[in-house]
Amino acid sequence: MVELKVGRFEPEYVGKLGFYVSWIDDNLRDHDQYAPTIGILLCAGRNDNVVRYSLAGTTAPLAVADYTYDTLPAPVRELVPTDDELASAVGETLTHLAETPSPRADTDQ
Repeated sequence: MVELKVGRFEPEYVGKLGFYVSWIDDNLRDHDQYAPTIGILLCAGRNDNVVRYSLAGTTAPLAVADYTYDTLPAPVRELVPTDDELASAVGETLTHLAETPSPRADTDQ
């Protein structure tokens, strides 16, 4: 499960990502075919100490990484979508998912 944040890492992101990973494991993952779900959080920036202490109490397999589009070599930058393109693609995907009912989704929330 990959979550993209356009801002810097915040400690509360770990709780949300852990929730998503647990939900996916319980509701979507085929336990006979796939290993446990891992969570990867991509942020525009991070403080390593804040990340370390935020992850210290979690038992879910989570990772936090940052990205910097501007430091990529020009030939690579041409192949990678910009922040705006990523945000647009994520928005379109979320809209599509919201409009498509999941046959396994729990409606008693």
